[in-house]
Amino acid sequence: MKIALLGLGQVGRSVLKILAENRTYYEQRFHRKVEIVVAADFHHMLHSEEGIDPQRLLYYKEKGDIWGTGYTEIDRETLFEREFDVLVDLMPATSDGLRARDLYLGSFSQSRDVVTACKSGLANFWPEIMKSAVSSGRQIRYEATVAGGVPFFSFIQQCLRSSIVTRILGQVNSAANFVLLNIANGETFDHAIEEAGKLGILEANYHFDTLGNDSAWKTVITANSVFGSKLKVNDIIFEGVEGLSPEVADLKYTRLLADTEIQDGKLVASSTLRKLEPSDPLASLKGTGLGFTVYMKGRAPLTVLEFSDGPTETATAVINDLLLL
Repeated sequence: MKIALLGLGQVGRSVLKILAENRTYYEQRFHRKVEIVVAADFHHMLHSEEGIDPQRLLYYKEKGDIWGTGYTEIDRETLFEREFDVLVDLMPATSDGLRARDLYLGSFSQSRDVVTACKSGLANFWPEIMKSAVSSGRQIRYEATVAGGVPFFSFIQQCLRSSIVTRILGQVNSAANFVLLNIANGETFDHAIEEAGKLGILEANYHFDTLGNDSAWKTVITANSVFGSKLKVNDIIFEGVEGLSPEVADLKYTRLLADTEIQDGKLVASSTLRKLEPSDPLASLKGTGLGFTVYMKGRAPLTVLEFSDGPTETATAVINDLLLL
């Protein structure tokens, strides 16, 4: 499997580390060889028909310039002239999602599959992207878009086929909830942002996290994937965590939660601040944790939690999607 890896930020570098360490295991265990033939960051796009060594690329990326790898630099406009099977999108989100939409549609038109961790394209253009994938006979996998390394869509699609899902409630943005809990403990907003940055859990534009955009995008993707809707971000109510202080609200058990539910036959979706009961499993999650509770008709709810999530966990979801193609 030849891939074009676009985006070498925190998650992209984690993908390189995992591939450098585990690619031989993947070949032996799954008979899948994952080979990078195109790699790009903000400054350069590199190509090698013989394959780009992930360890070598990681070394020069961490030195600050992937140009030093010695691989051939190419124009971004010539991406689809290169031979590869899967486009992997780990680039920063844009508010309108247009970059991602155009990239995915271009991939499908050139008979390439897509694996993505980028939310905004799917959240803004879900029907168009999915229609294009189906009509082109291609796949798009997006496990890493909503809950980092938590097996969210795989869990629902593979383990709950016999159940009718009626509601999904999830903590899906670790950065916003990390900031929220730090404010609850008396820290300033700016200090919380600084610490979240050190953990690698912020979007390139951290306001996408703290104003609620990221959680809203994930809510829309969840609704559309699980319930078959065609929502866009403007169709839901969402809020963020900027401007909060422990003096004006009891924040100890307050979380920014994505909520999608069938009510009286209609889908209702929101991403808002909720105060949880201390006994709620989601209340056990600290700032960097992610998780969700699935409610179903005629059976008890199921909760899946990951108590610490970051770039490495998200990268594992990306690679898992590659291995499932």
